[in-house]
Formats: sequence, C-alpha cells, structure tokens
Amino acid sequence: MSRTWRVIPGGLAWGDRRFVWGSRTYVMGILNVTPDSFSDGGRYLDPAAAEEHALAMAEAGADIIDVGAESTRPGATPVPAEEELRRLLPVLRRLAPKLDVPISVDTYKAQVARVALEEGAALINDVGGLRRDPAMAAVAAAHRVPVVAMHARPHGDTAYADFWGETLGFLRAAIERAEAAGLPREMVIVDPGFGFGKTPEQNLDLIRQLPRLRTLGAPVLLGTSRKSTIGRVLDLPVDQRLEGTAATVVLAVARGVDVVRVHDVAPMVRLVRMADAVVRHPRWREGDEPAPVRDAARPDPAAAGAGADPDVPRPTGRLDPTPAPPARSVIQLRALRFEARHGVLPEEHRNPQPFLVDVDLGLDTAAAAAADDLALTVDYAEVHRRVARVVEGPHRRLIETLAHQLADDLLHAFPVDWVRVRVAKPAAPLPGPAEGAAVEVWRSRAGRVGTG
Repeated sequence: MSRTWRVIPGGLAWGDRRFVWGSRTYVMGILNVTPDSFSDGGRYLDPAAAEEHALAMAEAGADIIDVGAESTRPGATPVPAEEELRRLLPVLRRLAPKLDVPISVDTYKAQVARVALEEGAALINDVGGLRRDPAMAAVAAAHRVPVVAMHARPHGDTAYADFWGETLGFLRAAIERAEAAGLPREMVIVDPGFGFGKTPEQNLDLIRQLPRLRTLGAPVLLGTSRKSTIGRVLDLPVDQRLEGTAATVVLAVARGVDVVRVHDVAPMVRLVRMADAVVRHPRWREGDEPAPVRDAARPDPAAAGAGADPDVPRPTGRLDPTPAPPARSVIQLRALRFEARHGVLPEEHRNPQPFLVDVDLGLDTAAAAAADDLALTVDYAEVHRRVARVVEGPHRRLIETLAHQLADDLLHAFPVDWVRVRVAKPAAPLPGPAEGAAVEVWRSRAGRVGTG
C-alpha cells in the first residue's frame, strides 16, 4: 500500500484508506513500548509482543496504531532520543510491512519523528503541540504527513487565566506553525490534551464543551482512555476504568469528535460504531426503512421535493433568506468573490474569471449571543478561508463540483445543523445574453442533499 497522504474533499486519504471527517469516528489504538507507562508499562516492550498486539488491534478495527516509546505520565523520567529510538525502531520495522493501517509515532522530538517516518511511520502524534521541539512542524512538512498537535502544560500547572481562550489559542498557534512550515492546514489534527496540565474538572469540561474546538476548523482527536480523572471520579484503579472510558468516548462522539485514542480497541470500536449509528447516521437502517413517524406540525419533505430536508427551507433560484425553524438562526455570508480557473473550455483553464459564493449556515446562536463569545458560534473569517481554499484550489470542470465540495467541507468544519452554498459564475460562456450560471447545494446532518 502506498504511504503517500493526499488531501481529499472533507478529509485525507492514505493509499486506499479514506479519513472523511464527520462521516464517522475513527479509532486510534495505543501501543506503548515503554517500561513505565501508567497503564500497561512493560507489557509490550518486547517487539514480538508489541507486534502481536498491534496486529490484534488492527484486526479489531483500529484505524490508526499509535506507537509510543517514552511515557508522558506525571513523574515519568524523560529519555533521550537515542533510547526512544532503540525501543521504537524494532517494533516499527516489524509492523510497517504487515499493517494496512497507518502507524502513528507518539513523540515530541523531531529527531525521533524523522527517523520513524523513514522506517514506515505515517503520522506524527506530538504531545508538545509543535512547540516543545520547534523543528517538528518542518519534519511533518518535509515528509508531508499529518500531525496531531496536542495542547499541554506541565503537570500540575493548572492555573489558567482563561482556560478555553488559552487552549484554543495554543492550538490555533500550532496550526499556524504547521502552515508556516509548509504543511497543508488540512493535515493538522488538534487534541485538547485531556489529562495534560488540567484539573479533573477542566478535563471533564473539555468533553462537555468539545464543540468549541470546531472554531479551529480542524479535525479533533481526544484521548481519555484509563486516565486519572476517570479514576478519581469512579475511585477505581487503572485496570478498572473501561466503563468510565466508554462513557467519555460516547459523550465525545455525541459532541462530534473525529478520532478517539484508546487502549481497549475491540470494545471501543463496537461502542463508537453504535454511537455513530445514533449520532452521525440518523437514517441508518438494515433492509427497508420503515415509514417515518412525522410530527403534524412539521412539513412533509415530500411536499418540498424529493430529498428535501424538513429543517431546511426549500431553495429557489437564489438563496432564500427565510429563517430556519423556530429557536434556530441562520448565518449568511454573501457575494464572497474569488478569481479562479474552473470550466470545461481550454481558455477557462488558462484565464481566471470571477466566482461569487453565497453561504447559509443553520445553527442555534442563542448561547453565543448571551455570552457574546465567538467560540460558541462560527468565525466568519474562517468560513471565508475555507471557501477560498476550495475555490482557489485545483481546477474543476464543473461549478457543481465546487458547490458540493464547499457544502461538505463547511458542514464538517463547523457545529452547524445544515449548510447551503450557491456558487455563481457571472462570466459563464453562454450562447446568448445572460447574467451567468449558478449552482446551489444544501446539506443537513441527516446526510440528505439537494441541488438547485
């Protein structure tokens, strides 16, 4: 299998594997090849035992195997890069030819990451958030691999002036650091750092308010597995925290997490599949779908046209400003203008022309309005940046393609219920007088799609 990563609409591809953010929750299995990890230290220090465990996790459904050779638990003794590589390389060399899922290297040292990538690792999981070793972003960019940037403070340093403001600022700076090094923004995954420089209440608040991370416009990874906060809440030792971990994972899935990092892969894969069936796939069914039970007070989607969502106003030739259902809101961005080369004619490949994009985002803005807090709503500038990356990106023949990709990207990137996008091409080469051509696409969390 090719080890090359590609940015695709809504996510990443590694060989034949697709990571389409928002489509389901991905599972990262933990493989510690250390003598002193808090949960399973020493158990997989032998390369043969590590190989067996990694293959079992992949067989159980892990989407990524995360290999770490230095413990980051409180009180752990740091090890030099040479010792970390001595533990890591024999395992990587055994796993890389056999695993058909990407291997992540869990390290904050650029030297270790560089060597691991050369030996078959495909992703960097940096608990230093691209800050502890300033060279890490350049290593990820040079190898063009995704990087997980985690927020962390020294253990015990929990006196935040603004907990969420500082956490989001740290992660936003990590994304900017990666981009400055030449790594595409789409290849940065953020991790709020459950258990790293946070009190138990702060850790629980990370899960409680996980959607705040969506303002960063990046996929989110969360690692709660067996951690001390679970032990404190339940008053249980590390080997009895499966159910507590499961509760945190389910709640994270319900709040839109993209990747969960876990020790107990088999039960957690089953758990996230069930949670995804409820949260991400409300129309999931086996066999014929029973007729839905409808509320008489709500409109029948069939009356609005095939495939229409009852929560989304029926589109017209232009974006309809009619509000979403009661107690909801619509954020509207109008006439975003870009110069780009899209079209089926040869001259449209060569000569840029204007494109106008209108965006509607349906969400509840009551909490943001009450708190006057940007973190609880959508950052308009980030919407503009995401639209620009698609429209000003690679050549597409059809504006239908642009509209669909924009709708997919925005629905994934922001905590909204539905999205409508209208892409207009004022200078479309039509055979007679006209004001151009346009395509309108709308999508909801239920996965239904329409085109106008």
